[in-house]
Amino acid sequence: MITKKTAGVSTLAQEFNLLVDEPLKKYTSFNIGGPADLLALPKDKLELKNLLKKALDLNIPVTLFGGGTNILITDKGVRGLVIITKCLKSKIQILESGLHGKTIYVQAGDRLSRVYQFAIAHSLSGIEFAAGIPGTVGGAIMMNAGTKSRDISDIIKSIDVLNRLTLETETIEKRDLDFSYRRINVSGIILAAKFSLVKANQEKIKKTFEQNLNQKNASQPVSFASAGCFFKNPIQGKSAGELIEKAGLKGMRINDAMVSQKHANFIVNTNHASCEDILLLKQHIEKTVFEKFQIKLQTEVRIEGE
Repeated sequence: MITKKTAGVSTLAQEFNLLVDEPLKKYTSFNIGGPADLLALPKDKLELKNLLKKALDLNIPVTLFGGGTNILITDKGVRGLVIITKCLKSKIQILESGLHGKTIYVQAGDRLSRVYQFAIAHSLSGIEFAAGIPGTVGGAIMMNAGTKSRDISDIIKSIDVLNRLTLETETIEKRDLDFSYRRINVSGIILAAKFSLVKANQEKIKKTFEQNLNQKNASQPVSFASAGCFFKNPIQGKSAGELIEKAGLKGMRINDAMVSQKHANFIVNTNHASCEDILLLKQHIEKTVFEKFQIKLQTEVRIEGE
């Protein structure tokens, strides 16, 4: 594929020693996806900025994602440069300590699971709701990850964002952040975040965390490749999973793509499903749910590629 691309792509690949025509299925929890023309996994902010600057100078399109847990890559893959930010991580820091809580500073590439364990170890409460949510901090913020009880926006104090054009870093306070259900409206690349957590009994935190994790494992198909909940829950009424189940779609298959028997809002890759299989099943679910309930389901999973 790279032979068909511009000289600029070849220049970028050589200068930064990038992976060429790299299959993206290896980097997503769905285990699906064609190749990226170029793939980079920058280790720090400076490397990220240099990559972005060169890509901008060469007019090469850039696609970013983190842990790959909420994304579906097309079978043809992604043109231009794909940057995976999961390597942008460092030691979690406690920045401020108050009478009742602490502020911790976390890089965008850190796994959310690492933050849970840090919070438990330091007797800090507030993030127990996110037990079992996969992926990175940056991805969790981008989709305002959460449960019925809380969202990641509830514990955010501020985020550091890199402007993709000026390559300047800006800190945005919570009051200026535009969060909504399963998304944040922010231009730029999330580099890090400050979380506000409260002091609490360590054993109680651990018990709540384990209860939430056990409940998630019992109710979701964690042993299958998926991208988590595929559809957003409607604002009112039944959840997407309930609607799909009541439409009789549990276990529905298109080749190796299947509506989970355990949780109907999960589309799982049972073996070697293609993106086309997933999208055909998605369309069938949307059509069936609309015909039965006159409700248009909206996709929560991000779809990238040509």
